[in-house]
Amino acid sequence: MAPTKKKTICCPECHGTMVWRAGTDSVEYRGHRKSVRLIGYWCQDCAEAVFEGDALQRKEAAFLELRAAVEQVLSPQRVAGIRKKLGLSQRKAGELLGGGPRSFQKYESGEQQVSVPMTNLLRLLERDPRRVRELLAALARRSPYDSQSTSS
Repeated sequence: MAPTKKKTICCPECHGTMVWRAGTDSVEYRGHRKSVRLIGYWCQDCAEAVFEGDALQRKEAAFLELRAAVEQVLSPQRVAGIRKKLGLSQRKAGELLGGGPRSFQKYESGEQQVSVPMTNLLRLLERDPRRVRELLAALARRSPYDSQSTSS
């Protein structure tokens, strides 16, 4: 049986009482703000909040979405959705579209923000997924020596 959450804990900021409940927190990026409803411990005295597990992941996802909107690039969820719509694995997408074998893993986890040029490319391919076949055919025709340096 899973352990039961404590109903209250001590606030790490003011040492007041924190209560386990739902509340609204916000994330900020470059002067922009987004509110997000989360369940966690909320201080009754100083309004500090402590989040765990799913709530912490939801707050991070809200931040990544806000950052993507401010930077006018795709969010991690949109990158994953487009890649899946195109029928590409993360590794194949990185190989085909650039960035390397782990680039899409990093984009989709939010570890690395997708660039504006990659955003533009993914948006174009989303509108015309048939173009992926052209890129795959070009990749298949490429010689294994094309990617190696020709310097002696």
